[in-house]
Order: sequence, then C-alpha cells, then structure tokens
Amino acid sequence: MLSTLRTFLNRPLYEDFSVRAQLRLSLLAGFYVFVFLIVFTGTNTNPYNPYLLYGSFGLGVVVASLLANTLPPLLLPILYDDDRWTVGRHALHILWVLLCITTANQLISWLFGLKGPSFGAMYAIVTAVGFFPISVGVMVAEQRRLNRNLAQAQQLNSQLDRLHESVKTTPPATPELPKGILLTGEGGKDRLSLLPNQLIYIESVGNYVEVHWLNFMFPQKTILRSTLKDVEAALADQPQFFRCHRAFLVNLRAVSHTTGNSRGYQLTMSGSQQDIPVSRTYVPAFDDRMSKLAALPRYP
Repeated sequence: MLSTLRTFLNRPLYEDFSVRAQLRLSLLAGFYVFVFLIVFTGTNTNPYNPYLLYGSFGLGVVVASLLANTLPPLLLPILYDDDRWTVGRHALHILWVLLCITTANQLISWLFGLKGPSFGAMYAIVTAVGFFPISVGVMVAEQRRLNRNLAQAQQLNSQLDRLHESVKTTPPATPELPKGILLTGEGGKDRLSLLPNQLIYIESVGNYVEVHWLNFMFPQKTILRSTLKDVEAALADQPQFFRCHRAFLVNLRAVSHTTGNSRGYQLTMSGSQQDIPVSRTYVPAFDDRMSKLAALPRYP
C-alpha cells in the first residue's frame, strides 16, 4: 500500500506556471467560487448585495490563486524545477494555494464585517471545497497529455524503425563522406574531433559540458570547459544534432527508442545507459526534426 502510494506521489507531472496560463485558471476558479456561493448559500445576504459580496470573494480567489501560482516559481525556481515536479509536490502546492485563498477570504470577511469561522475552520472549508476539483482537473489534464505523448512516442518509434531499416537496405554506393565535427573548450585549448555518428549526446554540467561519444564502439566521456549554447552553435549545420532540454543535446541518429510521459519524452540512446529527457517546450521541434531527419541519407 505504502509502495503504491509512494509510486503515485513520485509520478512525473507537468504544470504550466506562466502568468498567461495561471490567469486563465484563476479566472475559472473565481467564477467557480462565485457560482458555488450563489447556488449553495443563496442570495439572502442583507445588508449587502449578494452579487457584490460573492463577486468580492470570487475576485479574492482570482488574485490569491494567481499570486500563489506565479510568485513561488519565480522566487524558488529550484523547488519548482520542471524535471523534478511530481504529483506529491503538486499536492503540497495545492495546499499552499488554498492557504492563500483562505487568507483572502478572511480579509474580505473582515472588510465586510462578517462574523465567519476561524482561520483554521475556514482553511478546512476551503480545502474541502477546492482540493478535490483542483486535483481532479490536474489529473485529467495530465492523463490527456500523457496519452498524447505516449501515442506520439509510438509513432516516433515506428519512424526510428523505418530509419534504421533503411540503413540496412540502402546500398553503400559511393556515399559522400561525412563532415567531421570539432568541439573546442573555452579559449580553444581543449579540442575534440569526431565523426558525427561517434557523438551520442552532450550534457551541460555547470560551466562545463560532458561529451559522450563512441571510440570503436566503446563509450567515452570528454569534459570541455564550454556551454551547451556554444556547442549548439558549433553543430548548427548538422541537422542530426538537436537540443532537447536545457541541459542536453543529442544525436538524433543515436536514438534507439522513445517513451512518453506527462512532461514530454524519454530517449534511450545507443551506446549509453543514460535516458535523456525531451522537455515539453522542445517536443514540437523534436517531432519536426525527426520527420525531416528520416528523409535524409545516413552515413556510417
């Protein structure tokens, strides 16, 4: 039981904390509260106009939820890292949002001179009313995203199979020799010269990059003092290299398998035990690049 719960709470989850996305969700939450109060509380709110009173609570929800969902990711980016965001973290975040909404409700009650429940009781009410629909909404959206990414990953695997099969069946009639690549460290002191298909992937680690490559089919790692941005620029004329994450650049021809999750894709690389993530923001470009790559000839 505990193992199942732990697995569920550690499931990867994606949440768009941008102001645009959260503004839309906050407006929906405020409207939900406004309608909920009218339906379940009624309009007998003497001496106050019910629409003014309930609208104030709805507006409080909009402001509180918008601030609670946008400020923490900006102030605490490490805690809100997309690659580490899980169901468990999001559940704690929802409780934080509901705490902010409770504070707004208490402030509005004080402004209107209403004698409402204590802060603790109000938090319990807000949690009972809001936690379930928010959680269900998030889970439904994530399941849709997961299903979409899983389906797309299957299509990519079919595309990879066709690409690899074409390599086996295409005769090697006078192919054009591949252009070599040269990766240099800061100041040009450290250099690494490779053929394109020797390179598996590159990972950014602080002020350095780790270049993972094959030396006669044996995996090697070379560390260069450089940035992933500089490496990406150096490989810009090679369409098989693609930056799929803020910390990873991969050789698309070395991808042997893809799997999908709610954040995006996970890539299995030939010659490496490391699974490489494809961030959600890179997914459309990744799909497009893979489609174009399948139409290009492959060199040994």
